Amino acid sequence: MALQDGNVGTLTGSSYGDLSRGDAFKIQKKMLPIAKRLLTFGKFAQKETKPQGEGLEIRHRRYERLPIADQAIAEGVTPDFDNLEQVTIRHTLEQFGSYVNVTDVMMAVATDPMVQIITERQAQQAGETVDFLSYKYARAGSQVGYCRSAGSTGRLDVDLTIAGMTDTSTGTATTKFLDQAIRTLERNDAQKLKSQLDASDGVSTSPIRESYIAICHTDLRQDLEKVPGYVPVEQYADQSDVLDGEMGSARGIRFIGTTQAVPFKDGGDTANVANQLSTGASNSDVYPVIILAQDAFGCATLGGKDSLTSKVVSPKPSSGDPLGQRGHISWSTWFSATVLQNLWMYRLECAVTKFA
Repeated sequence: MALQDGNVGTLTGSSYGDLSRGDAFKIQKKMLPIAKRLLTFGKFAQKETKPQGEGLEIRHRRYERLPIADQAIAEGVTPDFDNLEQVTIRHTLEQFGSYVNVTDVMMAVATDPMVQIITERQAQQAGETVDFLSYKYARAGSQVGYCRSAGSTGRLDVDLTIAGMTDTSTGTATTKFLDQAIRTLERNDAQKLKSQLDASDGVSTSPIRESYIAICHTDLRQDLEKVPGYVPVEQYADQSDVLDGEMGSARGIRFIGTTQAVPFKDGGDTANVANQLSTGASNSDVYPVIILAQDAFGCATLGGKDSLTSKVVSPKPSSGDPLGQRGHISWSTWFSATVLQNLWMYRLECAVTKFA
């Protein structure tokens, strides 16, 4: 989400309801930092901005690797040439937003600053909305592994946690499922992430310690602590390198926790449901762990528009509201996301231990 300059696009007072352009930007400057703090997936995505007047379709281009040239060149013979293969990934920007109704009485007698309170809550709503949309796109990747007992086949058979424990008292913790994910990514030449998008007004990046990034629900924290070799974030020697929401690391994977990574409710097996979290108490809930490599995932916004637009319409008389009793405070944004390379991301689906 990048706050645009006041000279970009056609921005008049009417664009923000009863707000002047200056007041609108003041509100947005307060809203944006709140929304940005809640973005998890977008920090590790390839970012694109669509210029105005060019439609809503976003195009990402991926260039495939050239093959290894392991054949010696014969004297005087021109070798066969290579073709540079290009893949274009398309997705379409969509508009999202919401509003809160206000009344003349609320605005007149409230002892609290209602506009400020509502816009702060809307900033949180906007950040969580964009992050959840990113999560929905990211979990649609086709490369997936399941934490399950031998002989089972898919999500319906998920009966183990990420540590491979079949029972909270007798199970044995392993790194089996993480090792499978890492091997798959490394075989596909998936590069570890070395930077993240900054939470600044512009689109810029900051360096991070080279690693794969796993984004998962905070419910996994206790199971992750059982994984052999897992280091909680509190024990990092260099605390300056800690990412927002980071819980710890294991096997070269850094784990970021967010409540937006919601589980598939009752999506798993019945075998260990007594020891695992379950919404309906019949099947284990299944939690996706999205493991990202460099350029695996992309997101986009619309250029020349405010990345997060706030509008305020004060209660005033109109044909539908002759007494001027009703108004509203709203926000809107343009956003889209997509998987850029399925081979460079991995979804690990697991159950989560329930506390006795």
